[in-house]
Amino acid sequence: MAKIKQKKLKAENFRYVTKGIIKNPMLYLNDFFGNQTRIKYWERDIHLLVNAAVCSELAKPPVIENGYHCRQLIEQVEVAYVIYKQCNLKKQRRPLGFFKTQEDYWSFVIEGEAAFDGDVNPADTLSKFFSFQSLEKWYKTLDDMMVYLADPTDAYDDRFGDKVVVIRELLLRMARALYDIYDNEGIFVRVPSYFIASPMAVAGEPDGASLTGELSDGMSDEAGDSHDAEAGESAALSTEPEAMGGTSTDTSIQVEKENHQTEEA
Repeated sequence: MAKIKQKKLKAENFRYVTKGIIKNPMLYLNDFFGNQTRIKYWERDIHLLVNAAVCSELAKPPVIENGYHCRQLIEQVEVAYVIYKQCNLKKQRRPLGFFKTQEDYWSFVIEGEAAFDGDVNPADTLSKFFSFQSLEKWYKTLDDMMVYLADPTDAYDDRFGDKVVVIRELLLRMARALYDIYDNEGIFVRVPSYFIASPMAVAGEPDGASLTGELSDGMSDEAGDSHDAEAGESAALSTEPEAMGGTSTDTSIQVEKENHQTEEA
């Protein structure tokens, strides 16, 4: 698959994500976590999938669901990438630093929460996920898993080496981050203090969950990153009141379906 270099996210550059999902990733999240499965089941599926892909003994008895779950996981990584780019999340130099404080550590041990600096932070998790490796490399990792699932022989045991520990952890954290976005009906990201949301009701959506706005291209990725999100991509915004001069503020962003029924004359 060709690398995604253009600013605009296009369905033709993905395997499974559609144009509608790119415009509104919440459609996918609401269907997957609201109708298809629960997060605790999905985390177990990922855990068993990785086991079966890396060790033939753990692939017994063989179950056809593993291949299907791998396909689902590829689609989920694509959705995570769409959100990552639309929210202009920056790459991190140390993507495996999962705990910033003791509180973060114990939140994970006791509650199973992927907290960072005291808060459950899906944006930080997605940033770490794609800082560790690019979408193209995640495709390669999951494609290799699919091949290993189809050929569970001892010759391929010890696949991925020690890296499998990181792969498993990041996949589980990515899934949890998407669930948290679904559960919170949005994602909090850091924006400049001068950023102003322009809420607009979307037809057919309930009050309080139908705000739309536009993200500025000004929140660009690190220099050298060729995957800047398209300026003006549609997003639903619910701002948190804060504005210390020269600082960033948190804005809850929920990508929503564009209202195609309203157009300017």
